[in-house]
Amino acid sequence: NMKDDVIKRLHRILRPFLLRRLKNDVEKSLLPKKVMELYIGLSEMQRFWYTKLLAKDIETLNSLQGAAKGRLSNLLMQLRKCCNHPYLFDGAEVGPPYYDGPHLWENCGKMIMLDKLLPRLKKEGSRVLVFCQMTRMLDIMEDYCRFKRMKYCRIDGSTSGDRREEQMEVYNRENSEYFLFMLSTRAGGLGINLYTADVVILYDSDWNPQMDLQAMDRAHRIGQKKQVRVFRFVTEGSVEEKIVERAQRKLYLDAVVIQQGRLMQQNQNLSKEELATMVRFGADEIFKSKDSTITR
Repeated sequence: NMKDDVIKRLHRILRPFLLRRLKNDVEKSLLPKKVMELYIGLSEMQRFWYTKLLAKDIETLNSLQGAAKGRLSNLLMQLRKCCNHPYLFDGAEVGPPYYDGPHLWENCGKMIMLDKLLPRLKKEGSRVLVFCQMTRMLDIMEDYCRFKRMKYCRIDGSTSGDRREEQMEVYNRENSEYFLFMLSTRAGGLGINLYTADVVILYDSDWNPQMDLQAMDRAHRIGQKKQVRVFRFVTEGSVEEKIVERAQRKLYLDAVVIQQGRLMQQNQNLSKEELATMVRFGADEIFKSKDSTITR
C-alpha cells in the first residue's frame, strides 16, 4: 500500500529528530482523561440572530465565485459568536439599563447547559476550568457568576504575570473556596498549572486542536489525583460541528505521522469552498423554524 509506505518513510526520516515523552510514560498513577462531546441546541434568540446573519449574506453564499474569502471568514466568525451567546451582538440584550438575571443563561443554549452542569459538579465535589476563545464571553460568564454568588478566578490575554500567579495560588490552595476558573484558550495555555481542578469545560473549540489539548493539560497533569473529565460544548447543526470535525481530522493526521512513529503538518489554510460548506452547514434547518431547539 503506497500510503503506508509514505508513512513508514516519514517515520524513518523523523525518528532521529523527534523526542517525545508522554505523560503515561513518566507518571503511571495518572488516570487517562475522559472526553465527552455535548451537542447543544440553539435558543429562540440565537436562531433569530443566526438566521439574520445568514440572510444578510445570502448573496455571498449563493455566488461563491464572486464572493470574497474575507467576507466568508467574517460571516463564519459572526456565526461562531452567535453559537457562544447572542449578547455578543449589540442590541441583543434588553437595555439600557442592563441587569443581571436568569436571561443571562435562558437566551443561550450553552449557558443553559453550563447552568445545569455547574451545580451538579459542585455537589460532587469537583472543581472546574472553563475555556473560551472570546474574552467578551468571559465577561458574560462573570456576570452569571456574580448573579449566582459563585467565587471564580479569571485569566485572559490582558492578565498580568503577577495576577496570573496570584490567581493560580488562591485557586490551588487547600480547601480553596474558588470553585470555578475561567480562561481564554490561547492565553490560558502554557505555564498554567491548575492540577486541583478535575473537570475541564471547552465552551467552544479552537481551529487548532493542539490548543484545546493544551487547555485540557492545565488539569490533566502530574499532581492530579482524580479522574479528569472534559466536556466539549458543540452547537448542533451549526458551523461548530464542522470546526470540531476539521480539528478531529488534524488530530488523526497527528496520530498517523507522530504518535505511530514515536511533526505536525502545517495547518493548511481553509479554502473558500471549505469556508462556504461550513457556513452553509445546517442553514436549511435554521431557516425552517425560529423556535428554540433546546430540550430541557
